[in-house]
Amino acid sequence: MRICLFYVVLLVIACTGCEKESKIKIPYDGDKIVVNSFIQPDSLIYIRVTKSKPVRVYGNLQFPELSNAIVTLFEDGVALPAPHWQVINGRGYFVSENVAGTGKHYSISATAQEFDDVNASDSTPMRPVITNLVVQRAINRIRFTLSDNAVQNNYYRIRFFYADSINGVLVKNKKDTFRCRLDPAFGDNFIDIINGDYHNEILISDERINGKDFEFVMQTEIQMQKDANLIIEVSGLSKGAYKYLLATQTQRQDDEADFTLDPVIIYSNVQNGYGIVAGVNPTVLGFKVE
Repeated sequence: MRICLFYVVLLVIACTGCEKESKIKIPYDGDKIVVNSFIQPDSLIYIRVTKSKPVRVYGNLQFPELSNAIVTLFEDGVALPAPHWQVINGRGYFVSENVAGTGKHYSISATAQEFDDVNASDSTPMRPVITNLVVQRAINRIRFTLSDNAVQNNYYRIRFFYADSINGVLVKNKKDTFRCRLDPAFGDNFIDIINGDYHNEILISDERINGKDFEFVMQTEIQMQKDANLIIEVSGLSKGAYKYLLATQTQRQDDEADFTLDPVIIYSNVQNGYGIVAGVNPTVLGFKVE
């Protein structure tokens, strides 16, 4: 798969802060179509199609939408109804008519005047199996068991959210995640990625836990409050999603991160263009801290 430089991530990640003139020259291959879509089973497919531009000012993240593009969508090689244009919270998306399935292969192509046609594809992973959730409020620990499937290579993202109770149903507050880390006292399988830092997400592959029922012990950065509603989300990722999220992790979690000081290589699987099309499948469990 092709890789491209950091300006790709700016097409899909909203950052805040003052504008800052870039002090480094970032290679730019000319205007191209950018396609971004994280495809989740049991959800409609939302496809963001924009026009690229060179990034000369850090914080200048407005990219022109290509609302007149022709977008086609295939599932396991079979053409699906054409996605329709829809504006959601001020941003335009091409939205599928039907929800995505698990273990399906999706291909997306986009055509617009004056641009090369682009296409990208990926598959939706299986939903992770997590059990034995235990919360130890007094020592800021959350334990759970992840059952890894030995038949295939698997990739995971672990996140925790505060949650609101709406009509008796816990709904995660996406703006209110809380930071955690793999407990240094446990998890020898991941000793090389354990450090003193807390993160909004943990990204791992199953290389060292392949086919096992592995107990994760997470340490939270702050004291969990009694009676607080929390949600744990463990997402299965396609390899492409894992590579993309891993490369953009610092920029997505740190609003103060300055890519001009430490430019990184960003994974892209969009042929003749920029962006990412990847599969993600979350398992979500809600609980109340006792």
